[in-house]
Amino acid sequence: VPSWDLFLVIFFIVSVGYSFVLQRDKVVVTLLAIYAGIVIAAVLGGPAQQFFQGDKTVGNQLFIKANTSPFTIQAGLFFLTTVLVSIRSGIGNRGSSSSGHLSTFELALFSFLNSALILTAVFSFMDPISRASFAEHSRIARVFINREMWWTVAPLIALIATGGLGKSRSADY
Repeated sequence: VPSWDLFLVIFFIVSVGYSFVLQRDKVVVTLLAIYAGIVIAAVLGGPAQQFFQGDKTVGNQLFIKANTSPFTIQAGLFFLTTVLVSIRSGIGNRGSSSSGHLSTFELALFSFLNSALILTAVFSFMDPISRASFAEHSRIARVFINREMWWTVAPLIALIATGGLGKSRSADY
């Protein structure tokens, strides 16, 4: 029986591989998009939940009565925002100067941290009982759940330490 750990390892492999395909500072743009997704999910999660429960209307007329969990709403907002900002923002799409390239180490680091931040965000949207149960059954998930704060700030520390959007790299923005 495949475990959650197997799924999480495959997620990391696919995510890191995809980041190597993206190359350049698009990986850093994705990191910023993930943070935007976290903020939108946190700020709009409650009002969206009220809307989908029928407690809040749009224009005093439109409401939806659905049985959606707060996790589903927050995860949906998170992924939608992350994808839209990453793809449609236009950041990182101007030119291809060699000064904008990340080293292989930096690319691997940001790819890993992007994946870790996505998992940390998704786990944070879970209710405490589900999160504890998930951590109990998955060693990999436990690492992210038990150290949520560190996985949330680690990408920012890496961005600052590597000069991720330093002057030589920001010419394309």
